[in-house]
This record gives sequence, C-alpha cells and structure tokens, in this order.
Amino acid sequence: MAASPTNDVGGAAGLLLRRRYRRGGTGTICSGKPGFTDGGGPGTLSIMSRQFQVVIDCHDPDRMAAFWSAALDYRVDPVPDDYDNWMDYQIGQGFAENERVRFAAIYNPEGPERLSFLGVPESKTVKNRLHLDIQATFPDDSPARRIERVDTLVAELRGLGGTAQRTGRERGQYFVTMTDIEGNEFCVH
Repeated sequence: MAASPTNDVGGAAGLLLRRRYRRGGTGTICSGKPGFTDGGGPGTLSIMSRQFQVVIDCHDPDRMAAFWSAALDYRVDPVPDDYDNWMDYQIGQGFAENERVRFAAIYNPEGPERLSFLGVPESKTVKNRLHLDIQATFPDDSPARRIERVDTLVAELRGLGGTAQRTGRERGQYFVTMTDIEGNEFCVH
C-alpha cells in the first residue's frame, strides 16, 4: 500500500517534504522509501530516480534565501497564509520545541529543483567540499557574450553582498569564483 509522504516523515524534514507535495508535487512514496513510486497499475511498483534538495547550513536562512533566489532566478517558498514566518508555522502545527528549526527554502518555478537554508549556530570555517556552478550563459553565446553575461550576474550578486574571489579561464570557459553572504564558495560560468 502506498504511504503518504505527509504521514511517513516527521520533524523538519517532513515539513519540507510536505511543502513540496502541497506545492503541486505528484506521486506517492511507497513502502516509506524515497525513489519508489506507484507504477499506476494494481500491484505494480516502478523505480524512478530519487528527488533531492541541497541544504545549506547558515546563520540567516531568510537572507540566504533572498540572495540565492536572485542568483538562480528561483522563488522563495512562501509561508502558509495563516502564519507570519516558518517558526510560527512550526509552533502552530504542534512541533515539539526540540524539533523546530530556523529555515527558508527556494524553488525553481519551472521544475523540481530546490535549495533549503538551515539555521545553525556554528560558522563556516573551511573551504567547501561541494559548490554550485551557476550557468549564466547559453550554448550558442559568442565568447564575448559569455563574458558579458557572467560579468552582469557577478555585478548583480556583488550588489546583494556576494564577493568575487577570482576570475578564471579554464577548459575554454570564462568563470568567476565568488562567495555568498556567508562565505560559501560558488562559481558563475
């Protein structure tokens, strides 16, 4: 029997998953295992690729969501109408105090991609082992147009508090390595 994602997952992770389904996601999670979905026929089960979201630890989830929504042209996941913020929502939904988290999320309005920002007390102290590459150019852009598009986005992100670290040319690509408002590295290509 297919299980509803809203019934199988608790805490903050369940909250995020429930928001995705409420926002229009389809399908169900069977056997409580992400990646399995109802195949459509009686007693059938098919395997699909697993959905995921990237979660970034940070001090100020709302500010990070604003920065990254501009960087990626995503939308900030809105708080349900009856609540002023996500903490009030968690309290209103009866989350135990030790299960409440400070967070914000952004999503691609044209697809399933999503980034979440989780409030944590500790600061970033070392280089990222994983970073995002933002593609600001199109495959048919001329080299001059690629540079123009990259530099335009870099200027916009600097205006929002991002910092350009270095400009590079490798493997035929022009890119700028930057840090966001909390020091996380990423590249604009």
